[in-house]
Amino acid sequence: MMLKKHGSASSKDNEKAHDDFFAAATATVAMLEEFQAQDLNAGAAIGGALTQILTHLIDVSPDASSAMGLLSSCLTNAAFQYETLHPVLPTENDTTH
Repeated sequence: MMLKKHGSASSKDNEKAHDDFFAAATATVAMLEEFQAQDLNAGAAIGGALTQILTHLIDVSPDASSAMGLLSSCLTNAAFQYETLHPVLPTENDTTH
């Protein structure tokens, strides 16, 4: 286990949070692939999954501000990930509106 400071509980917590984040992300990818394998309607399936996740987020958050902060962070991460996985410059097939 790599630690920023030897014996720091905070760095151990940060490493666990990092590992948990990627474990959950990996499980989510598997869930989305299962939706496709079951030939579920993508919008309905993702809508149902997001509704359950957001309901749980609201339920376990200490207050609305905390829930919104986490949601905002997730949206920022998703936008960043999307932009790093897709070309920024338009290609021949892109339509400009």
